[in-house]
Amino acid sequence: MWMLYKTPYVNYIQKDPGAPCSLTEALEYLQVDVLENLIEKDSLAANQNQPPKNKPHNLTVVAMEGCHSFIILDWARPLKDDMVSGYMVHSASYDDVLNNRWSSNPSSGTHLAVENLKPNSRYYFKVQARNVFGLGPVSDTLTYVTESDDPLLIERPPGGEPIWIPFTFKYNPMHSSCKGSQFVKRTWYRKFVGVVLCNSLRYKIFMGDGLREPFYSIGDTFGQGEDHCQFVDSYMDGRTGPAYLSNNLPSAQGFYRAYRQEPVTFGVIGRRTPHPFMGWYECGVPIPGKW
Repeated sequence: MWMLYKTPYVNYIQKDPGAPCSLTEALEYLQVDVLENLIEKDSLAANQNQPPKNKPHNLTVVAMEGCHSFIILDWARPLKDDMVSGYMVHSASYDDVLNNRWSSNPSSGTHLAVENLKPNSRYYFKVQARNVFGLGPVSDTLTYVTESDDPLLIERPPGGEPIWIPFTFKYNPMHSSCKGSQFVKRTWYRKFVGVVLCNSLRYKIFMGDGLREPFYSIGDTFGQGEDHCQFVDSYMDGRTGPAYLSNNLPSAQGFYRAYRQEPVTFGVIGRRTPHPFMGWYECGVPIPGKW
């Protein structure tokens, strides 16, 4: 059961402690709207040939309990006498604020997910409305300190954080529900794990023998791939889906195994085999995991 409770400027989503962190479910739970159409309708009433006049207001951080790696920054709809077509969201860590280094990302609605945050760290956020004539005034700055990391969740390799390297590897796109950035890392299996991101907490996991060779899906003989989260350094049995994917596609070459810690075998997986594969995983571990 997911519940929402509030403190000043921060709304917390409470979740089952045994469930992995999910940005996708946080957005679905909040039912945050992309307000392009509403903003456009309001803007028609504002006959204005200049940048937005008012600064965004009621900035709020929406955070999920036990999930330090992301927040959703939310703010109120524009005032009806202002012409707004979108926003720029500026964010920075404590060290970056000291050096006046802000990251800026566009938003078409009145919210934006900020991902790959470090645990127990202070961040700063501010927002500007925009239209075809330029940027409006900057909002008041909102500050937020992320939660501490959960030492029982992530299996730390020697030297600290897992090293994910951006790399465009070859894979069958029909096998992935995710279509975003690609990263790879070496594993103790003497193979490479590759991921294709939906977002930093939802991704498709592939495996390959070499960077120049194809990467393949991983089938699960006794389950739905929950223990494949081991390949991204998570102790947790993750959330996976969609369960129907491999039944709707032709059988294919790939890796498979039955249990956590078991070496993988290469063979036929998917339809008409005992080794189904999934289109996405949520393991509670953000990738690439760095701010």
